[in-house]
Amino acid sequence: MTFGITGNTTKGMIKGVVPELIRWLEQNNCGYILDADLVNSLTVSSSVKTAKLSQLGQMCDVVLAFGGDGTILTTARVVGASGVSILGVNLGGKLGFLAEVMIEELYHRLSDILKGDYVILERLVLEAKICQQTGEKISYALNDVVIDRGGYSRVIRIDVFIDEEYLNTYLGDGIIIATPTGSTAYSLSAYGPILLPTLNCMIINPICPHTLGVRPVVIPDSCEIRVVPHVEGKLVTLSIDGQVSQQFIKNESVVIYIHRANYKVKWIRTKDRTFYDLLRAKLNWGIDRRTV
Repeated sequence: MTFGITGNTTKGMIKGVVPELIRWLEQNNCGYILDADLVNSLTVSSSVKTAKLSQLGQMCDVVLAFGGDGTILTTARVVGASGVSILGVNLGGKLGFLAEVMIEELYHRLSDILKGDYVILERLVLEAKICQQTGEKISYALNDVVIDRGGYSRVIRIDVFIDEEYLNTYLGDGIIIATPTGSTAYSLSAYGPILLPTLNCMIINPICPHTLGVRPVVIPDSCEIRVVPHVEGKLVTLSIDGQVSQQFIKNESVVIYIHRANYKVKWIRTKDRTFYDLLRAKLNWGIDRRTV
């Protein structure tokens, strides 16, 4: 088995983790390829095989992503379409929902993978087509597509259609279109529902709506969502997974089409840990914190 290795170079501990991992892989007769950007931050042999992150998916069986949720999101967006399986390894972050393995259990979990003792889950990806006067652009999101007021002090107005049928005009700070994976990200902070990551649906969640009667809506992932932000004299920002963003100029005509992508991201999950275990650990469920 060949492992691709990428990670967050701003995490100091990665300089010790990856060389140790390389030694373990060699001792267990495993192949490995390092992300070329990662190698520049490490002290490793010049003979180590490297490749750009965008190429790792075609060159290995599993991609190991070391860091927090941001690192794992980036990895999934770059290599997910290749169909390679991804394993997120947490380097110390506390709240993240995407890293399946803590660093202290890494080698135990890798041994399970070598024995085939793991499960692959497929997670929904959103495709967002942004249509502007200057042309069209397509982006992909594992968590969410967010259209908001981009720091502007006034509320914005957004029309939303589902399969060309009018749903609502949202007045507020913006809206979040989230996948089940993204239900535990920004959408959760905006009082959206928590969904099992393997469900085939999308969330339309308003951000601080001006009307109290407006609530999140969950729809099948077979639908297409058309979003029309009103940019007249106001600043509107579109964000993909909180990492890729663009602003629309005042009075520009913008339409955003959002639907499921033609691929899903393959996620490695250990057999002895469920999504419910993760919720209890991250959200402190099952703990009575009341004081008498």
